Amino acid sequence: MRTLRKIAFLLDEFTTPSPAQQLLDRFLIGYPRDGVFHKIEGAQVSAYLAVSVEGNFGERPKEFDLLIAPTVEEAVAEADAVVIVSRRPGAQANEAFLKIALEHAPEGSACFIHGALANSLTGARNFATTAAARRIALLAGTPLSVTWRLPPVELPAGTPLTEALIVVQLNPQAIQATPPSPPATLAGAELHALEGLLPVIERRGGNESGIRSVRFLEGKELWRAGHKGLWSWPLLASALSRSHTPQGDPVLDGRTQDLVGLGLVPKLARNPRGWLLEHRDGLRSTILVLDGVVADFNFAVRAQNSEIVSAQLFRAPPPAEHHFSRLASVMEEFFRSGNSPWPIERNFLIAGLLETFSKPSSLSGRRVETSDLGIAYSR
Repeated sequence: MRTLRKIAFLLDEFTTPSPAQQLLDRFLIGYPRDGVFHKIEGAQVSAYLAVSVEGNFGERPKEFDLLIAPTVEEAVAEADAVVIVSRRPGAQANEAFLKIALEHAPEGSACFIHGALANSLTGARNFATTAAARRIALLAGTPLSVTWRLPPVELPAGTPLTEALIVVQLNPQAIQATPPSPPATLAGAELHALEGLLPVIERRGGNESGIRSVRFLEGKELWRAGHKGLWSWPLLASALSRSHTPQGDPVLDGRTQDLVGLGLVPKLARNPRGWLLEHRDGLRSTILVLDGVVADFNFAVRAQNSEIVSAQLFRAPPPAEHHFSRLASVMEEFFRSGNSPWPIERNFLIAGLLETFSKPSSLSGRRVETSDLGIAYSR
């Protein structure tokens, strides 16, 4: 296991709360792990901030010996580990940071990107090739891929699946806000969906086979597609049954409601949209972005024997947001061992799907073939 002597953070901005703050503080100050407070001893933490304002980091430089680097190159020099956190619109990756990190970080180091690995499938593969040439371990992800599931379900490896569905929102912390449009600029919700669903379904029989086609639907067309069986209302009902934040009357007076059975989902949803994914092995996956229905992330899958399994992807409340502790623990092990906790091909598939989602041709409402997304991998 590698000793971590220097950990470099490359940040677009630093605000409280934000993923940048949550991750930096855990590596700088410590975090709960395995029932005790864990601190990485002996590691110098450096940070480069793209948009720097005096006092951005508060008392951290003085109290916790945070080193503020004037350039990206100086931040990553002699670093054993590099963390990149972008705050660009939607799910856009900061590829400029990654390029410099892969060129200037020492050979044998490790680099983790919070969010998408790159803004295109080609870019993701090129960065991986560069990293491999310099023996830099490379990976990307978010807390959704490693957070607790309520209940703590784990499909047995090799389980045959026929359908999967996940419900996410643009901004669950601001559930009363009307989401903007168009969706091409708001892939953040889709990133959350893919990060939450792929770790569940990629354990199925035959493993992940890649995506054959995608189809985008919104508004009334989304509900019509459900009634036609293009996606599953029963799976949606099972997923929503795991939510502890149903909107509408439950917010007003605490009553419990069957949101699907009572026909309330279309009434509550604001600017609803969805993606129908056809996997190459026949699995059908659905991403539903439903602001105003619930304020948490929930999934459901149907096995070949018709059994439905569902759970909530738990996101601990602010300010602690301890799902970031789960991610920090995985990142630390990755930095020390150089071994990836999941295949980088998952990151390739996510980058390729987000790229596809952002294309105007994908927003036509028609089925779009994705010949370049035949990315198969096992876990």
